[in-house]
Amino acid sequence: MNRFKLGGILNWIGELFVSIKVGWFLAVQSLRRSSKGTTALIIFIMILTFLNLIVVSGILLGLIAGSFEQFREGYSGDIIITAATGRDYIENSPALVSFLRNHPDVQAISPRYSASVSVLGTLNRLPKKNEQPNRSGGRLVGLDPVSEEEVTGFSRFVVQGEPLAQDDSGYILIGANLLKKYSTFADANIPGLVFLDGVDVGSRVRVTLSQKEGPPIVKDFIVKGVVKSKVDEISTRIFTTDRELKRILPINQEQYQEIAIKADHARVSVLVSDIREFMKDYSVRIQTSEEAIPSFLRDIETTMGMLGNAISSIALVVASITVFIVVFINAVTKRKFIGIMKGIGINPLAIELSYIFQALFYGIVGSAVGLVLTFGFLKPYFDMNPINFPFSDGILVATPEGAAIRVIILLVVTFFAGYIPAKIIVRKNTLDSILGR
Repeated sequence: MNRFKLGGILNWIGELFVSIKVGWFLAVQSLRRSSKGTTALIIFIMILTFLNLIVVSGILLGLIAGSFEQFREGYSGDIIITAATGRDYIENSPALVSFLRNHPDVQAISPRYSASVSVLGTLNRLPKKNEQPNRSGGRLVGLDPVSEEEVTGFSRFVVQGEPLAQDDSGYILIGANLLKKYSTFADANIPGLVFLDGVDVGSRVRVTLSQKEGPPIVKDFIVKGVVKSKVDEISTRIFTTDRELKRILPINQEQYQEIAIKADHARVSVLVSDIREFMKDYSVRIQTSEEAIPSFLRDIETTMGMLGNAISSIALVVASITVFIVVFINAVTKRKFIGIMKGIGINPLAIELSYIFQALFYGIVGSAVGLVLTFGFLKPYFDMNPINFPFSDGILVATPEGAAIRVIILLVVTFFAGYIPAKIIVRKNTLDSILGR
């Protein structure tokens, strides 16, 4: 009994092998004799479908990915350390800074002081009755210009005026979104959003730092420059040197509020573990740049991914219908020929396979050309020339793993688009097919 079963399996495998060979031969001959224009048009449709699968969703995700990259490069570094919830500063931060400066995985660090302040933009007159003062609130950040440059390249954000120097005294940089002249939201008339009017490079402003106990600390500064970035933590803040801010802080002058760390990306997880071990006896918030990303950007990323998948699904449906129609018409016009092949003993499976091979040919060639266009031209182009959106520099997000998944999806859809119409025609009665009935 087992011999009969084994023999039957071997016979089935042999017939399948023969059907594949015959189907391949028929597919090659059909493609050779088909219209070159029609073949090129179908392949072009498959290329567009593949690009739709990768490029559309890739650009939508790239809008947010660009924000993530700018956040890391311009503000947080690879790791950002901030004060724990309910704390005004990072505990044991002088010792932590020393530890980081001597850690082999740390490339550069930027310790920052910061405090909430209000800025008065008009010093030469009092506001009129029922007139709001030319005042805005923000975060005053004290940084070491040299250290900050090593981590974020901060000087590139100065769009007007000059960057800070280490020995500067009495100067600040103001974020563009705090100034009516430079903010992209100045004409939006958003309730509660207040801008400094008439403040520009060279203006004198008054900074007020409130204390929990005692009178507020007031100091006048000259605006040395305007900083602008698509990262809110830059465009909505005020910057001075760490020495300057340290002098006006009432308490905890040696304790930092932020530490941005630039490190080897492959070693970030190890470095985070080492920092946690070093700070195990203190309350502190340690985050990688990915963890520090604002949650609303994560929500937008999810929405963009869903939108991209929806658009790609429509393209898949269009491509599958196109291949279905082409294969079906091809099979219908050759119905008599199919009947004759069945009549002389060619396995119907071989005929079905011939049409499947033709459909897969369109899918494979279209995917191959699409891959070359994506990774050879489009991705390098968008990396060098990001799309200038108001909130990010959009790039094209495309990975080999993601492209491989989309190739498989496209080929599976193409397989069924070729198999179903071939099955419909081939299963018709042989005599009816020969006679055209």
